[in-house]
Amino acid sequence: MYDFKFADVGEGIHEGKILKWNFKVGDKVEEGETLVVVETDKVNAELPSPVNGVIKKLGAQEGETINVGETIVIIDDGSGDEPEEETKKEEKKETKKETKDDEDDEDKDDGKVSESKAAPGVIGSIDVSEDLMEASDESNESSDASESKKVLATPVARQMAKDLNVDIQKVKGTGENGRVLKEDIQKMASSSSSGQQQKVTVSAQGDVEYVEISKLRKAIVKSMTLSKQIIPHTVLMDEVVVDKLVELRNKVKGQAAAQDIKLTYMAFVMKATVLALKEFPNFNASFDQENDRMIYKKYINLGMAVDTPDGLIVPNIKDADQMSILELAKEIRDVADKTVARKIQLSQLQNTTFSITNFGAADVAYGTPIINHPEVGILGIGKIEQKPIVENGEIKAAYTLPLSLAVDHRVIDGAEAGRFLNKIKSLLNDPMMLLLS
Repeated sequence: MYDFKFADVGEGIHEGKILKWNFKVGDKVEEGETLVVVETDKVNAELPSPVNGVIKKLGAQEGETINVGETIVIIDDGSGDEPEEETKKEEKKETKKETKDDEDDEDKDDGKVSESKAAPGVIGSIDVSEDLMEASDESNESSDASESKKVLATPVARQMAKDLNVDIQKVKGTGENGRVLKEDIQKMASSSSSGQQQKVTVSAQGDVEYVEISKLRKAIVKSMTLSKQIIPHTVLMDEVVVDKLVELRNKVKGQAAAQDIKLTYMAFVMKATVLALKEFPNFNASFDQENDRMIYKKYINLGMAVDTPDGLIVPNIKDADQMSILELAKEIRDVADKTVARKIQLSQLQNTTFSITNFGAADVAYGTPIINHPEVGILGIGKIEQKPIVENGEIKAAYTLPLSLAVDHRVIDGAEAGRFLNKIKSLLNDPMMLLLS
């Protein structure tokens, strides 16, 4: 038997919802065939079968939620093992070990357990005193033992605590025998982030409709809140005359179309951004706040905000610095289409180094983009339009492109941000430099 479990895919994803099963119990499946479609916070993941065999049991039905580490499906691959029993044995063994660890910790000081307090691993209806003896000034041995005490929690809960930067030792478990649940960690994380903020109560008068937000929208809420809480944003805005860029694109887009490539202005903007990032490596980095250091990325994965029916998703183009303008244009279209269809691979949502968002797609000139933490900058581009400008003392019509650059003001100063933005402007104003690079 093969016990196929929902793997830890990273990016803070701890659970998924079963959207569609392509097989049922008793069906034969071949390795590589898509077993099930699982909705996560970021993508709809198609999970292929890892082996050939017969479906013996489904871990969850359509519409149900499955956590990382839980069984998705059990497949009879001819091995003859019984994974369910093995899993139960391991869980029982782990529970016993945790219970023993808890008892050992409480016995550390004098080899006794207080009659008023039972070990948390003991099962039964036992009254437990909540009173704690005050620590002695003579020794902090008892305090150390308490801090190092083994916490009862599943691997999923431990990983969630790590992702949310929650000290699991300080979480009060509400599960059986004091086991720390995911809900306990989420509550602690929410409490920590809100600090002393007052809870907001929304009042309503008349007819209202309550609609639960999607998993994706919840992920967006978390990401945007984290960014604004941690990063002090500063935004620079300017516009660049792009007459030569418009002319160049109009001249070569037919040749690109002949290669089945839709050549958009975004490809030129990405190329200009790549060249600017090479000259200003501070923008292709992250700030490690805990250790007071910069982490410079030797690769460039450009993120691009994609508007989908479910919300904003920011996939990235890997190794964008290794691509020509036509290659970037082709990749932009492919990544955007897969993102809208929620078929983008999780790998293309990870390890973004710098992001670009397009206000022009919404017929808007300027905006104040929010940095995608832990990046240190994001470039917003507006709609290209023809407008009057003054050149050599004369008024003329010209195509202009508005730019909005948001940076992490902890590590990037306004003057440096201005130089970075000016580099992008000069490249877009004279696009032949993009072709020569």
